[in-house]
Parts: sequence; structure tokens; C-alpha cells
Amino acid sequence: MGTWIKETAKAIYLMEGGYWISRLSKYPSANNPNEQVLNISAIHSWFTRSDYPRAMTVSPTGPEPTPMPAVQPTKGKIPQVGIDLIKEFEGFRSQAYADAIHGWNVPTIGYGTIKYPDGRQVQREDTVTREKAEEYLIHHVEDELLAVMEAIPTWGQMNDNQRGALYSFGYNLGKGFYRGANFRSITLVIDSPHRWSDIAWVREQFVKYRNPGTSAEVGLRRRRIAEADLFTS
Repeated sequence: MGTWIKETAKAIYLMEGGYWISRLSKYPSANNPNEQVLNISAIHSWFTRSDYPRAMTVSPTGPEPTPMPAVQPTKGKIPQVGIDLIKEFEGFRSQAYADAIHGWNVPTIGYGTIKYPDGRQVQREDTVTREKAEEYLIHHVEDELLAVMEAIPTWGQMNDNQRGALYSFGYNLGKGFYRGANFRSITLVIDSPHRWSDIAWVREQFVKYRNPGTSAEVGLRRRRIAEADLFTS
């Protein structure tokens, strides 16, 4: 099913299946009371989709469309989309390797594991199977991140894609990111449900966390974009 654009008196919407999936609201002009303005930067992302819109309707007097119903989140369980995203960007390594930023000061194995479930640190000579590596990953997420994430005030408003994106973010950057001193931008995203459909803005906030100037920057930028895209999908 394709997408299309719908304009109403209040906003411009990206539509799919009778519901809007992204919205650009109109605001009164500060210079001319007879005009309205809107930030069109997010429109670019609408046309980078594989199902980019090919038609537009204008309904200045009709009712406003309703948002796409949220996918019901999986309560008390880590969304598979989050696990899959973590695995994609961590990559699997059967032998211990040096962390991309901290080197051998932080030996790593499997899908980014630095400490085993029994508390032992990974050692240089360690090896692991894919099955065990995924067990370690899931254990870490459940043990370190689950309770912290579920304490986020807006967690109940999120679907599995949004939760999965934040699990990936937290797995990569640590469980204490929400409202942390160096994480104001991602915290703003989490605390702003009214802007979750603003694809360009959400991506801009995620991409700030890429360790500029380091050898990891390119990979972290790709990861943040993937997390942002999952969060807004």
C-alpha cells in the first residue's frame, strides 16, 4: 500500500491506509495574521521512503485525519526489533576483541558483551557461540535496562518499535541516559510525545550521540539514524 499527502486547514499529513503516519502542523504567522507557516524540513524524509507519496489531496473544510493506531507494546518483554537492531550494529564476534573506543581496557565478545551474567569480565582469550552470545545480550538488556526503561514516564505511550530503538540506544550508551546530564536531547525526544511523528527532528536528536572525531563516529551515526528511523516507524 502506498502513501499520499493530505492538506487540511490545520496541517499537512503523510497518509497510509486512511491514517496519518507523519504530520506537519500549521501555525499562525507572526508577520501576517492572514497566513500560516509550517516547518517543511521533514517533508524530505517522506520522499526518501520506498513508498514515497505520488499524490496529494486538499481538504480545507474536511475533518482532520486520525493517526495510525499504535502497535500494542509487548509488556514485560524486550521487543524483538530491539534485539535485532542491537545484533545488527554490534555484530557477532566469536573471539574476544578490543572495544572500538577503549581498546583492550574493555575486552568485548559476542554482540558487545563486556561482562558475563555471573559478573566475570570478558578476557582476551575468551570465545563464544552465537547462541550463547544472544543469551548474554538478552540477559544484559533484561538485567540492566528493563527496569530503568519501564520507569520512564512516557514508556506506556510507546509502541514496540520506539521501545526497541531506546533499548538499542541504552545498550550502546548505558542505562542511565534518560535525564542524564549529557543526554538532554534524547531525553527531550522521550518527553515529547507530540513530536514523535516529526521524523527529521527525532533523527536530528539521535544523531548527536555519535562521538564526533573518533574512529567510531561513522558507525555510530549509522546506528543513531537506524534507531531514529525505527522510533518514528
